[in-house]
Amino acid sequence: MKFLCLIILLFFSISFSANVENVLEYMYKTEYDKAFNEISEKDSSACVLKGIIYISRFDDLGDTLDLDTASRILKICKSNDFWEPLRRYNIGLISSILGKNARSFMEVRGAAQILEERTDVDSKAFYAIYGYAMSFFDSKKQIYLADLKAGFEQSKMFSPVFGNSLVWYLYGEKKYAEALGIVDILLKRYPEHPVFLQTKADMLFKLGKVQEAVAIYKRSEEFYAKIAPNSIRYWCAVANLAKMTDDSFWKEKLKSKEYRSIKHWMPSGI
Repeated sequence: MKFLCLIILLFFSISFSANVENVLEYMYKTEYDKAFNEISEKDSSACVLKGIIYISRFDDLGDTLDLDTASRILKICKSNDFWEPLRRYNIGLISSILGKNARSFMEVRGAAQILEERTDVDSKAFYAIYGYAMSFFDSKKQIYLADLKAGFEQSKMFSPVFGNSLVWYLYGEKKYAEALGIVDILLKRYPEHPVFLQTKADMLFKLGKVQEAVAIYKRSEEFYAKIAPNSIRYWCAVANLAKMTDDSFWKEKLKSKEYRSIKHWMPSGI
């Protein structure tokens, strides 16, 4: 799930119309219906945007039909310019979620090779997401982190994408305080974003602020119990509450048939 959270918002374009900007902003706000309604069918980006929204909604609400729909749309999608690497990147993402790692690697690498040719801030930051994950050298990783940070600070449209990715790479480096600072910036812009809130709880827990983390996850569990009661996000909240509180109430929930049916979708380490 953390890999999913890391890259569930990846998309790429340099030339934006106001229409596309509105679509992306609605998606960041998790207003998915408004995002769909804002898409212009005249734009070559339309089918790619639809696929992205379905993937993002899957990450939030956990309906696997959204993932199937995104896969179908993106595979038959006709795109051009910068939307083609975006299309391939997201096909790779879906393949990764489904455990088809060979297909995922080929698609993402092909998209990254196009991004690598560009030198603008957005392109460098998008490539850095791929480059960091593939690099074995700390010196290279720090360069990619710097490119991601520059994208997070300077990009007008992709700051949440780069910030989300940067948070999880810093988490992997155990720089929890720095990661939390970025999450707080994201939450100032999107204060009720349910995914960013879970991310904040993870950072707080690593910093030893257990009660604050538990409070967030309790609110998250209540939120998803109402809108998506058997979603991955709901069970992430329950599993983290079981881990953070050691409370038998939450542990018993993890013995349910509902959890067993979805357990294979859950991230490792929870």
